[in-house]
Amino acid sequence: MKPNIVKVFSLLFLVACICFKSYSQDPVFTQFYNIPDYLNPSFTGFSKGTKVGIINRTQWFGLNYGLNSQFFFIDNYFGDDAETGVGLGLNIMNHHESVTRYNFTQVNLNYAHHLKLSNEWYFNPSLTVGLGVKDYTFDYLLEDQILIFQGIINANSNDPILLNDSLSFFDMSAGLLFYTENIWFGASLKHLTNPKISFTGDGTIKLDHFLSIHGGYKWDLSNRSLREDLDLNIDLNYMRQGNYDRFDVGTRVKYNDFSLGVFGVVAPTDVTGRSHKLTSFNIVGNIDFDRFRFGYSYDLNVSELRNTKGVFEISISYKFDSFFGNNGPNPCECM
Repeated sequence: MKPNIVKVFSLLFLVACICFKSYSQDPVFTQFYNIPDYLNPSFTGFSKGTKVGIINRTQWFGLNYGLNSQFFFIDNYFGDDAETGVGLGLNIMNHHESVTRYNFTQVNLNYAHHLKLSNEWYFNPSLTVGLGVKDYTFDYLLEDQILIFQGIINANSNDPILLNDSLSFFDMSAGLLFYTENIWFGASLKHLTNPKISFTGDGTIKLDHFLSIHGGYKWDLSNRSLREDLDLNIDLNYMRQGNYDRFDVGTRVKYNDFSLGVFGVVAPTDVTGRSHKLTSFNIVGNIDFDRFRFGYSYDLNVSELRNTKGVFEISISYKFDSFFGNNGPNPCECM
């Protein structure tokens, strides 16, 4: 008889939080092209105007074990023209887990320098500084808080886990982005400072670097006879943090204001010896309405997590008109 998967996940997470050594991974979003500031800070100011957006990711909602992540961003482009300037942005990432009410929030400031290298190629180096906060509030009482003989609940506890129930840390990230009218590729490295994330006083556990290598190609399939906007995008995104990695590869078709696509998610590194290589198929879609973009995605798990009802994301973004007549190339169809 297989163990109840809810109990297994709950136990694993509680052990991770209670142990003196606990490791953490950053949230991953399927719609990385709709929140490019999270993918790589070099996308800050990419629209050559002002844009604002938010996304919500709900994971494994079939388990009664909620994992929810949100990301909000706003950025703006500053410059004398659409070719050389500066992008500045603010973003907030929040991750919440319902079993223990563990919460991780980080606020970042992004800076990206926009350069035109030639008639076709552009280059955006970038830097991010941020402040992260981790905290938890357990839904159960520790043993020494229950005073049976007195018939009361003690507000204090001698359990060592309560040495710290929250922590904050300074963080830095960097990115590079090269692109033309049809090609884009870049890389970002988060947690350059390897901030300490231990809940206990020893402070020995550090947040692993998060590496992302990404890129894509856009085919313009429009022609005179069709007289419609039709694009085909190929996207890829490789991510690695600690011992775990993930590779997303897929395609999106954009017809006028509608787009639809599918991604396959692969885990290249076998960590446990029983890891699935192909973990999910992700269906993605967008609707552009005036200056708004509405996005939806659903991750269909094909691994042992297929009974968790998968993962879905909903995103909304808004792009203000650029002060410059030409918004510049957008090979990734990013918002």
